[in-house]
Amino acid sequence: MDVTRPSEITDLFRRKGFTARKSWGQNFLVNGEAVGKLISAAELTRGDTVLEIGPGLGVMTEPLLAAGGKVVAVEIDPFLGQFLSRRFSQQEKLRLVQGDALAQDFSLLVSDPYIVVANLPYYISSPILIKLIEQPQPPTRAIVLLQLEVARRLTALPGTRDYGALTIFIQYHCHAELLFKLGPGNFFPQPMVDSAAVRLRWRPYPVQPGNERLMFRIVKIAFSQRRKMLKGLLASALHLAKEDAGRALTQIGLTEDIRGERLSIENFVALTNLLEGQI
Repeated sequence: MDVTRPSEITDLFRRKGFTARKSWGQNFLVNGEAVGKLISAAELTRGDTVLEIGPGLGVMTEPLLAAGGKVVAVEIDPFLGQFLSRRFSQQEKLRLVQGDALAQDFSLLVSDPYIVVANLPYYISSPILIKLIEQPQPPTRAIVLLQLEVARRLTALPGTRDYGALTIFIQYHCHAELLFKLGPGNFFPQPMVDSAAVRLRWRPYPVQPGNERLMFRIVKIAFSQRRKMLKGLLASALHLAKEDAGRALTQIGLTEDIRGERLSIENFVALTNLLEGQI
């Protein structure tokens, strides 16, 4: 069957008594051109290992197998797992894992290096990205379809509405690039929101603090109340005098009345290194 044709998907679901579950974010990509762009963005070569999260009906699984080497596909839905098992029964390069991706130990499924390609269910997009970053062996890159709102947060610039703690966490570990947008009509069933493809390339950040844990604590403090001045938030959370917090900001070239949303990663690194010996 052609898994990019909603009419054929509808017929399959009707015959099997299957209903897409909103709780699992089951909105299947049905745009063949978009599939091609996602596979191209993965820059696969023969011998690559791909971790596909949420393969669904296999719309990307087939071209991934054709473009690369081994594919490990993690699917939460037992019905779809059985469908994929039958569809790709002759594919020795495919390993199907039926279960929740958030509960998997990826180090047991794939070896380093590997690439992630996924049409991520909206409800797990941020937790999955955080899980990938926190892996002992993260992927070299990831090409993911996300809710547009989340994609904008991953790629936001300081001082913009979408810039926040998740932005800094992602961009500290990865170079994040928004590739293209997709409207609801590219999925079946259609979601209520727009989507976008993002490519993440893992790399060490050029500037690093002496204490990463402290930096991300400061980042969390900075965005805990976005509209408040950073010096007050720092003073309260780190038990500093407001004057000392303000002085620390001016010492790294910022103004005392600045809000956290205007600090770059480099600013947070500098602030962390300065405050580490004061708290």
